[in-house]
Amino acid sequence: MNPIEHAVCRRVLERGDQLCADVEVRVKGRDNHLVVFFAESQDNDYDMVMVLEKDTDRDIDWYDNDLHAAYVDVTEKLFADEAGETHWNPREAFKEQVLSFGDVREQIRLKLGEARLQKV
Repeated sequence: MNPIEHAVCRRVLERGDQLCADVEVRVKGRDNHLVVFFAESQDNDYDMVMVLEKDTDRDIDWYDNDLHAAYVDVTEKLFADEAGETHWNPREAFKEQVLSFGDVREQIRLKLGEARLQKV
């Protein structure tokens, strides 16, 4: 995976019963942004739940366009081989690269904390 050029925590979403932070990531050499979902883990850090590729163009997708999938799950494509086995080292390296970019880890902590308070 190429280096990360930019990453920012945009919001918190609820997926099932789990709060997930939505981090938009721009990777050098990729045309489309990635959206990475993080949830709190048991070891006081964050688990990378899913990686989506953001396939939108603001010029034509400023309205609700259901003619194409604006977000495509690329988690397996990025980190699995042709046999479907996940390669954990590149997955964990990417996760840590995103979390360590600027103040992303702190943004996630704050936004998840705010979301938990609102949920109560």
